[in-house]
Amino acid sequence: MSNEGAPGAAPAGAARTETGLYLYGVVRASGWRPWRGGDEEGVQRVRYRDLAALVRPAPFELPALDRQVLLSHQRAVEQAMRRHSILPAPAGVVFRGRRPLIRFLEDQYVALDEGLAFVENHWELRLHITPAREGEPDAELADSAARLYAELRRGVRAAIPFPRSGRRLLSAAFLVDRGSWAHFVERAHDLGAQHPGLVVDVTGPWPPYDFVKMVV
Repeated sequence: MSNEGAPGAAPAGAARTETGLYLYGVVRASGWRPWRGGDEEGVQRVRYRDLAALVRPAPFELPALDRQVLLSHQRAVEQAMRRHSILPAPAGVVFRGRRPLIRFLEDQYVALDEGLAFVENHWELRLHITPAREGEPDAELADSAARLYAELRRGVRAAIPFPRSGRRLLSAAFLVDRGSWAHFVERAHDLGAQHPGLVVDVTGPWPPYDFVKMVV
């Protein structure tokens, strides 16, 4: 029997794209509320025990990691972080379907559970310190930046300094309780005001990108 002309039938010889699941991250299943991401299709969850993977249907292929894909991924992860503590997945991870995804959650359950416990109710803030004036900064300014970092490090769960680049004296990520992130920003600016030779910039809050290394 020929299906030529049947509604929804693919032309003979046409390739069919297999549908997979694009992963945004992993959250606790308890207290999860449906929400919509930046795409037309809503963000869904695939549950295993007390974990839930946040996903959306997507072609099972390696997506082009262009600006649009990266921004869409970032928006969805940041929207999720407002509601849940999330372990963000790297952009571009697509599972073949529910079974491979559940197998991943099962195999990595202990690491994912411990990771969520570590970042629970915390957001990431990033600090950048640069000299206020042009020219090569002296050792005193570098010492002042290091002391400022040490002061801020005392009141947070964790901190990660980044390699120095360009004119920046210091860059770092801080894992801050979400209830006190505004106080952290104020504290950073107050400390910066005590050192007029420094420019202090704090960005965020962000999902805990720099405190999570998800192995997929």
